[in-house]
Formats: sequence, C-alpha cells, structure tokens
Amino acid sequence: MKITSISTAWITSHCRLSPEQILNPTGDQLLRDVVFIDLDMSTHGYTKIGTATIEFDLIDRNEMINNKVVALRAELQTVKADAQVKVQKLEDQLQSLLAIEVSK
Repeated sequence: MKITSISTAWITSHCRLSPEQILNPTGDQLLRDVVFIDLDMSTHGYTKIGTATIEFDLIDRNEMINNKVVALRAELQTVKADAQVKVQKLEDQLQSLLAIEVSK
C-alpha cells in the first residue's frame, strides 16, 4: 500500500551546511541532515527549510510485526544493561557502607 503525506522539512541542530550548500546540495549531502516532522522543532535548535511530499510503500503486516519484535528486543537489552549498571552502582555503595561499619 502506498502512503503519501505532506510534512515539514527541518535540518538538524547538528547540520553544518551553509545556506548555499542547503540551496545547492550535492548528492545526498542535505538528506543526511533532514528530518520530516510536523511539529515546531525550532525550539530544539532545528531550522525549517521547507515542506516535502513523502511517498512510501508500507511493508507487509508480518514483516512489520517482525521488525517491531526486533526493536522491542533491542530496547529490552538496553533497559537490562542500564538496570545492571544501576544495580552494580548500588551494590558498590552498599559494600562501601558495610566496609565502614565493619572497620569501627
């Protein structure tokens, strides 16, 4: 299924292209820094450069579900790793306090 949408084009706050380079980009130079969002991103340091008509083909349902599963598993790994770091930090603090208690 084809989807067509009109969206606002913004360059990221990290874009270092000059106005001349934005108006006359070479290759995919500009596309690396463009995002398409219908929110006011100027408060986040983004610069509005225009509007875009975006057309894309949706992938099939099963592939979409599989992609979501992959993304959720990756997010789960990140959460587990972050939690493990926090647990280790708390364990270290606890051991430091216990070492002070024992040395009295």
